[in-house]
Amino acid sequence: MKRRAVIEELVGETRAAVYEGRKLVELHLDRWSDFNKPRIGEQWCAKVGAVDPSVGGMWLQMGKGPDALLSFKGQKDMPRLTEGERIDVVVAKEAIAEKGPVVRYAGEPSREKPGVVMALDLRERLTKRFPDITFEESSVGMDTSTERHLAIPGGGSIAIDRTQALIAVDVDKGGAKTVMDCSVNGAKLIMAQLRQRRLGGLIVIDFPNLRQPRHRASVIRTMEDMADADPASIRVAPFSRFGVVEMTRGQDGPSLDAQLNDRFGEPTVETRAIHALRRLEREAKASAGAQMVLTVDAVVWAWLEEPPFDWRTPMTERLGARFTVELGEQLDVKADR
Repeated sequence: MKRRAVIEELVGETRAAVYEGRKLVELHLDRWSDFNKPRIGEQWCAKVGAVDPSVGGMWLQMGKGPDALLSFKGQKDMPRLTEGERIDVVVAKEAIAEKGPVVRYAGEPSREKPGVVMALDLRERLTKRFPDITFEESSVGMDTSTERHLAIPGGGSIAIDRTQALIAVDVDKGGAKTVMDCSVNGAKLIMAQLRQRRLGGLIVIDFPNLRQPRHRASVIRTMEDMADADPASIRVAPFSRFGVVEMTRGQDGPSLDAQLNDRFGEPTVETRAIHALRRLEREAKASAGAQMVLTVDAVVWAWLEEPPFDWRTPMTERLGARFTVELGEQLDVKADR
């Protein structure tokens, strides 16, 4: 299958939209603020912090961030290690929420201190994921990609709620012709959204009341068919006695929702700040030579004044020294001619 990725390099983040044919299947995001975070496929030097038989492995200090887990199982040619020793590892799973990354043994240490040995940017990681992928540069929209409510084609809707323990999805019949149509089309939409947003873990789906076993089997078959095209490991259980479907989807990094929003589903301050910078750049390019004034509220202002990375220098390189930031009540960009 022909795959392509549309890449957009912004001040503060890099976005990628992956298409299979003409169908959008995945959205990826790299934030500049996560520059020292272990990414999947990267090679790092780590120090053994503690051997922990209770988890069947050991905890490794990566230099920054939470300790990584290295399982004893399946590690080829790994020597017996003790606390304080250093080894090289490859990141198999990125840190998610408070859980540190999962790594596998790669060899003898190549650094004197813990830290990255071979970093990978977003293009390189996508090439490892899809060796045949091609790239092009264009705008990548994500502003509505984590909406809670979505309409089901043909009628009805779904609501996606991310909690600490699981992902809860409610399917509502609404104006759909039949419960069966709503359930099958809803199942397709849910499976597509889980992959697009990179949601994983335990997922519980509450479908409308499907009484006939053959109708329930059809919904499960629809989900399993779509799971076959998903690179993640997916398991789908039959309908429970209460009409609920439980499934699991493997997750190798944080979801798009977790990267963009807080636990209440609202955009984080960083998301709002980068959105403001993106709008500034877009408006400045449309008003060549004009002095630009970016107005932001107090919360975004504070973030821009003490950011986790230097955004002013790259923005000046892109636009020139023709922009200022002012404090106001809401986001606005104006060209002062």
